[in-house]
Amino acid sequence: MRQHVLGILGLILLVGAVYFRYWPMADERWQVWTLSACTRLGPVLVILWFAYDDLQRVPRWLLPVVLIVLIVLAIRPKLLLLAVPVLVALAILRPRFEKKGE
Repeated sequence: MRQHVLGILGLILLVGAVYFRYWPMADERWQVWTLSACTRLGPVLVILWFAYDDLQRVPRWLLPVVLIVLIVLAIRPKLLLLAVPVLVALAILRPRFEKKGE
């Protein structure tokens, strides 16, 4: 059900982006805000819709780490040079759990 909601909302936002691009609103401030929101969030939701099944298998500890890294990068973009190696190291050094019976 959640996957369908992501896909529907993504398509609505993409249609909204096309609509606001070709039929502008009277208030230019709202026009810029709605167009940029629809243009940025629409593709993100569609990508999440496509990757929903794979995201179910992502380890729970990785999602908060990625979220924190994205927030830090939004505040300080120059830290990208440091963030990429840290994320690669976390992916390589992630905890591995043995299956019982092996």
